[in-house]
Amino acid sequence: MFLPLLCAVAVAAQAQGAKHPAGTRQPPADAASRNQLAAELAEFQGNPDDATLRSKIIELAKSLNPAPEIPQLAQDDYAKAVAQMASASSADDFETVAQLFEQVAVQAPWYADAYFNAASAYARANKFDSARRNLGLFTTAMRPGVDTRNAEQLRREVDRKQAVQFQQMLQQFIANPTDAARLHVIQLAQGLGTLPEIPEEARGHYVMAVVYGNSATDSGDYERAITEYKAALLAAPWWGDAYKKLATAQTLASHYDDAISSLIFYQAVDPGASRDTQDEIYRLKALGQRSAEEQAKKQADEQKHKLAQEQQQKERASADSMQYTVEGKWYPVSAPGGYFVGGESNPGCDYTVRQDKKGWEIRSTCSPATRSIDSIEVQPRQLSFRLVGRDREFQYSQITVALSLSTDGQTLEGTAVTYDKSFFAFGDHPVRWARRK
Repeated sequence: MFLPLLCAVAVAAQAQGAKHPAGTRQPPADAASRNQLAAELAEFQGNPDDATLRSKIIELAKSLNPAPEIPQLAQDDYAKAVAQMASASSADDFETVAQLFEQVAVQAPWYADAYFNAASAYARANKFDSARRNLGLFTTAMRPGVDTRNAEQLRREVDRKQAVQFQQMLQQFIANPTDAARLHVIQLAQGLGTLPEIPEEARGHYVMAVVYGNSATDSGDYERAITEYKAALLAAPWWGDAYKKLATAQTLASHYDDAISSLIFYQAVDPGASRDTQDEIYRLKALGQRSAEEQAKKQADEQKHKLAQEQQQKERASADSMQYTVEGKWYPVSAPGGYFVGGESNPGCDYTVRQDKKGWEIRSTCSPATRSIDSIEVQPRQLSFRLVGRDREFQYSQITVALSLSTDGQTLEGTAVTYDKSFFAFGDHPVRWARRK
């Protein structure tokens, strides 16, 4: 239905662009106004986003009689745009055509037909806000006596198509509620002029959310309120008041980032939201940052405590390991008839008990050179070995030693049995070693 409207406007454009009769002399005041128009037009073309200057040019052009000529370049571009619109088939094609008509309107801001056709092309591209904006400019630029029925019909068609698209987008959002889809639904709802009615389903969830929030005694109640508000906004994503109350519940539940998002959607529903709303967003950002810092500090402290516990466990395990093994350095505690030299004050003579790939060994630089230590056996908490060699008393003798590890793992206690050269037991003596710390 848009093509007949386009043709009708194209005919009108030819009349609007008619040249003044040859030899017509303009009054001085009219000539001054036209010079002013030319100056302002040159300024506007350097800054085509200046809506105030555009309106000023349109009003000045409407005050001139006859109407200002349409520049030849604008007429040529207009004809090209008309031809492209006749062959356009996709939304992108129509959007490109609409932008061409808008460029014509930059060359001649009083050219009402350019605005109408831009609106028609935007309507076919489903760019409804742009279509309405150009229809508004058409109404502003049209001269007295111009038939507006086509414009009114186009406006109704834009409203109808946007209502259909709104319902389609709403169903897509309900099926896949992304933030981008939510914002699109909000924008379409605003474009309808009057926001849609709130569905009963949404109101039911909203009332439940209010009850949970008003009677909340713990975080669980706030979470239930949040769930119900979200359900209400799934059915009615254009409901501004629900976003504000959702943000309040999210704040009380310490979900600061979510509360900020809710307030941003509220601002999208109500672009004229009060200064307090933006200030609340700033406050929530500060609370969120402080909460994040506190959480980071808590995690760092917990990690530090965990590492300390692990280190303590390792040290305890190491200490336990030392307690329950005979491996280590030992010094003899004086005993009657003892055969071992050294002591606590003489660490150089300590007896080092250790295990390597070849087995267990006991070494001491203070052991008598005439004696060797062999037959070493280690069992859990038990150590035994044999000293073999000659000394003054016996041409040949040996000593067998059996020691047990104390409960605290700090001492080895037992008996040393001596044998004469005939290998008869000669006697026994107590032996006690202490662990060198």
